[in-house]
Amino acid sequence: MVKKNDKPVVEISVHQNLSSDEVLALSRTYQGKALWFKEMPHFNRDSTVYYFDKAALLLQNSKPLQYKRLAELYRDITDRANRSHNFNIVDSLAPIGWAYYEKIPENNKDKVLGYELLINWALIKIIRGEPKPGLELFVKALDLLKDDKRPEIQLKILKDKGRFYYQYGLPEEEEIAIQYIKKSIIGYENSDYPEKQEALVTAYKVLTYYYEESNPDSTDYYMNQFQELLPQITNPFHHTWYYYSMGNHLINRKKYEEAKSYLIETIQVLEKYNLTTIDIYQFAHSRIGDIAREEGRYDEAISYYEKARNSSIAINTKANTAYFIQKLFNVYELKEDYKTALNYYKEWSEANNIIEVERNERSLRESELQVNVLKQDKELAANQQKQTIYTVALIIGALLLALLYRNYRLKQSSNQKLRALNGELAEKNILLDQRNAENELLLKEIHHRVKNNLEMVKSLIALQSAQIDDPATKDAMIASQNRVQSMGIIHQKLYQGTNLGSIEMKDYFLNLGEGILDSFNAEDRVKIECAMDNLELDIDTAVPIGLIVNELLTNALKYAFPKQQQGVINISLEKSSNQNLRLEVTDNGVGKTAGLAPRGTGFGSQLVQLLTLQLNGKMREHNDKGTHIEFDFMIQKSA
Repeated sequence: MVKKNDKPVVEISVHQNLSSDEVLALSRTYQGKALWFKEMPHFNRDSTVYYFDKAALLLQNSKPLQYKRLAELYRDITDRANRSHNFNIVDSLAPIGWAYYEKIPENNKDKVLGYELLINWALIKIIRGEPKPGLELFVKALDLLKDDKRPEIQLKILKDKGRFYYQYGLPEEEEIAIQYIKKSIIGYENSDYPEKQEALVTAYKVLTYYYEESNPDSTDYYMNQFQELLPQITNPFHHTWYYYSMGNHLINRKKYEEAKSYLIETIQVLEKYNLTTIDIYQFAHSRIGDIAREEGRYDEAISYYEKARNSSIAINTKANTAYFIQKLFNVYELKEDYKTALNYYKEWSEANNIIEVERNERSLRESELQVNVLKQDKELAANQQKQTIYTVALIIGALLLALLYRNYRLKQSSNQKLRALNGELAEKNILLDQRNAENELLLKEIHHRVKNNLEMVKSLIALQSAQIDDPATKDAMIASQNRVQSMGIIHQKLYQGTNLGSIEMKDYFLNLGEGILDSFNAEDRVKIECAMDNLELDIDTAVPIGLIVNELLTNALKYAFPKQQQGVINISLEKSSNQNLRLEVTDNGVGKTAGLAPRGTGFGSQLVQLLTLQLNGKMREHNDKGTHIEFDFMIQKSA
C-alpha cells in the first residue's frame, strides 16, 4: 500500500533530467500500478489515485508536453469502470483530458481516444443529473466515429448508445436502449475484445433494472448471468452491485430477512475497500431503512435514511438527496411527528424545485436528441436493408414524408410544451426573486453577526490590554485591536450598503482612520485626509488593502509625530486604465530610516509584505519631509 505522506514533488525534481522516452515509460509504469490497485484482492482506491496523480504530475512537468500520452492517462482516470478519484473531482478532470486531446496535432489524433474521453465525460454528466451538457458531449462523441466501420468500433458505439439512452431517462428512448444493449450482448459474447467482461457486466446491470418491475423472471435470468461472471471479475464495484441488487430483488418479493443480509454484505464490502462515497452505499442504507419501515421500526428506518441522505450530500447527488429527504418526511408522518415531517417536506420541496427546473430544461432538448441521434440510426438501418434502387427510393420517400409529418407534430408539441414551460418558469421566477430577497437578508445578517463578533474580539483584547503594564505588549494589543477593527468595518459596510459584493473604499478609509485616531487619542493633533474618488472593490481585495492601510496608519501615529507633534496623513487609492490599483499613504512627520517598523517585533512590516505579495503588488518607500509609501497591485495577475 502506498503511504499518503510520499512526496511526488520531490520525485519530480529527480525526474527532470529524464528524456522524453524515459518519461513516457515511467508514466506508463505509474499508470499500470494505478490500474493494478483497482482490482481485488489488492484493491486500494487511495493507491490508484496516488499513482494516477503521480503519472499526471510527471507528464505535466516534463518538456515538451506529450499531449497524446496525457489524453490517454486522463481517459483511464475518467473511466467510471476505474472509479478512482472522488466523483466531484473526476467531473473536473474530464475537461482537462479533452483539452489535452484537442492539442494533439491533427495528423496524430486517434479519434477512438477522443470518442472515449467524450463518452466518459458525457456519462459523468448524466450520472450527476446534468442531461443537457451530457447530451451535447454524447452527440459530439458519435460524430467523431460516424465514418468508422470497423466491427469492434460499431459494437462499442452500440453498447454506449444503449447505456446512454437508458441513463438519459426519457421513457420513449428506454425501449430503443434495451434493443441496443441486447444486440451488444450478442456481439460481445461472440468476441474476444479486451472490454468484453466489462461490457457484459454493464449490459446485465441495465437489463436487471429494466425488467425488475415488469418481468421478474427476466430479472432472475440476467442476475444469474451476472453471477456466473462474478468469479472472473476483480472490480469490487461490481461485487457490491450484485449484493445490493440481490437485496433489492428480495425486498420486492417481501423476503426481508434474506434481503437485509445481502444489503449488509454490500455495506461491509464498501466499507472494507473505503468505497463509501458511491451511490450504492446510499441506497443500501435506504433499502434497509425501507425494511425497518415496513416492519414498523420507524426510529431504525430514520437512522438508515439519515445515513443515506448524508452520504448523498457528501458527493452532491442532488436527485438522490431529495429522494432520501422525501423518505424521511414519509416515515416521520407515519410516526405522527408532524412538525418534523413538515420540516423535511419543506427541505424536500426546495431541493425538488431545483431538480424540476433542470427537468423542464431537459424536455426542451428531447427533439434535439431524436433529430441528432435517432435520425442517424434510422437512416443507417434503412441503408442496411436496401436491395434495389427502386426500394431505396421508396424508403427515402417514405422517410421524408414521415419526417415532415413528425417535424410538424414535434413543432406543435414543442410549442405547447414551451407555452406550459414559460408559465411554469414565470411562477418559478417569482419564487426565485423571493428567495433571492431572503438570501440577501440572510447574507446581511451574516455580515452583521461577523461584525458583532469582531467587535466582541476587539473588546476582549481591550479588556486584556488594560491589565498589561509592559508598553511593548500594550502596543501589540492595540495593533491587534486595530486589525480586528479594520475587518469589522468592512463587514459593517457590507450589511449597511446596497451592494453585498463590494465596499466603497473612500468612506471605509475615513471610518478606519477615525477608529485608529481614537485608539491613539490623536484626534486633536493628527488629521487623516483621503484625496481620492469614490471606488468600490470586492471583499477579497478590500480586506488585504484595509489591513495594509491599518498597519501604515498605526505605524505613522506611533513614530511619525513624536512629542505630541501635529501633522497630516494622506491616503489615496485609484484604479489605472488596465484595472490595476495604486495605493499611496504619506505623512508630513519626522520620517524614518528603513522598514515599516523601526522598533517592536516587526510583525506589522511582515504582514504588509505578505499582503502585498497576496495582491501581486510592489511597494516603494520615500523619506522626504515625512514618509511616502506607494503600492502598485497587479490585480488581474493575482486573480
